[in-house]
Amino acid sequence: MKQIEALKNKNLWKRLGIVLFWLLVWQGMQLAVANSILLAGPVQVARYLGSHILKVDFWQVVWLSVMRVGMGFLLAFFTGILLGAVSFRFPFLKELLAPIIGIFKSIPVASFVVLLLIWFGSKKLSFCCSFLVAFPNVYESILTGLAQLDGKRREMMEVYQVSFLKKVMYLYIPAVFPYLINSCKTCLGMSMKSGVAAEVIGTPEFSIGERIYMAKISLDTPGVLGWTAVVIAVSFFLEKGFLWLLTRAGSKKWFLKGKRRAYDNSRQEENAVLSIENVSKRYGDDTVLSDFCLQCRQGEIYCLMGMSGIGKTTLLKILAGVEAFDQGRISLWKGGTAMVFQESRLIDTLSAVENVMVTAGKSSGVTREQAGRELNRLLPKESLEKPVSQLSGGMRRRVEIVRAVMAGGSLLLFDEPFNGLDEENKEKTMAYIREKRKGKTIIISTHSREECRQLHGILVDL
Repeated sequence: MKQIEALKNKNLWKRLGIVLFWLLVWQGMQLAVANSILLAGPVQVARYLGSHILKVDFWQVVWLSVMRVGMGFLLAFFTGILLGAVSFRFPFLKELLAPIIGIFKSIPVASFVVLLLIWFGSKKLSFCCSFLVAFPNVYESILTGLAQLDGKRREMMEVYQVSFLKKVMYLYIPAVFPYLINSCKTCLGMSMKSGVAAEVIGTPEFSIGERIYMAKISLDTPGVLGWTAVVIAVSFFLEKGFLWLLTRAGSKKWFLKGKRRAYDNSRQEENAVLSIENVSKRYGDDTVLSDFCLQCRQGEIYCLMGMSGIGKTTLLKILAGVEAFDQGRISLWKGGTAMVFQESRLIDTLSAVENVMVTAGKSSGVTREQAGRELNRLLPKESLEKPVSQLSGGMRRRVEIVRAVMAGGSLLLFDEPFNGLDEENKEKTMAYIREKRKGKTIIISTHSREECRQLHGILVDL
């Protein structure tokens, strides 16, 4: 830690040294020119700002300009997010908006500033200009991020019937957030600069642009450079402040509390029965399932056996509702479905407890404390609040098993759930599943008849 801190301090002093070097070069050039109208030096600019910074009207000017530009940017930010999300959902709207977005991106600022001045007047000019500069960037960042959605995570959330708010928090926001951050880094500064440029043209009262324009016509070069420095400083602090708030909002875990009532496995639906009748599934010319039938009773464990590629995973995905079948009929009376997929479907940035809370159904009434107690039966206590990205493969597997058990569904689907577990943890996990079978129908794909025997399961050959 000390080495990291020392390196940070070294880099800070290095950056300060570079800034000081260019300030000295600037001051040297001013001394060589010896004409403050042609070039004012940093000392003259500092004197100008020092003589104005304590005046009330200076801060009034800064505040009003920031408000106009900031409101335009915020409107662009939220409008871009909304229209980007809707356009992703309805591609026709994306096609409809494409020409408008292209126009906003290609027309020079100076061209539409004149039109905006005619249409809206000088007071609303910087507001409109900052909106038009920021909107296309935010809109396209949302579309780009949503196109990168984690398909496996989305599939998991569909199986668990995760609420829309949790999907927003743990599926959509992680997908769009990096792109949104990058677009804001670009368009925040652009909005401020274009907004002030619009004020220079429209010269509304009490604006930075008006002060730059008045300094220009009076040949007050220190004033022009002084107000330019204000624009740079305001842009810097606006960008850092907004990105800090955005990062804080994006990292906050909003929907993890759960309902405060007792968790009781026995109150699951008592007559949940699964009926699979003549289900077939083909991929092109390959038939994976052909007229498969199975009647499952409540409280039983069914072990699917068969060679790799025979259709065990396909059948489980069909039962979970994430894979379509070609013919046949599937009926499930009462209750939802939970699934442990063959590969990990955890949210790596969340802890084991938080992963359970994300998928805990409303009917389960699971609290954080109860989730922690259940997890602690299969995992060490010190691992429960760590991000699951720091856990071993076997520990992550056990988190997924507990998550499925506590999700509140009456049908549990486990796709080779014991992969990566040593014998001791496998036996402990099997005992946990046997205990939790009450009120549920459990279907497990496995390659081991011994696992089926230990689970007290019913063998189903595919």
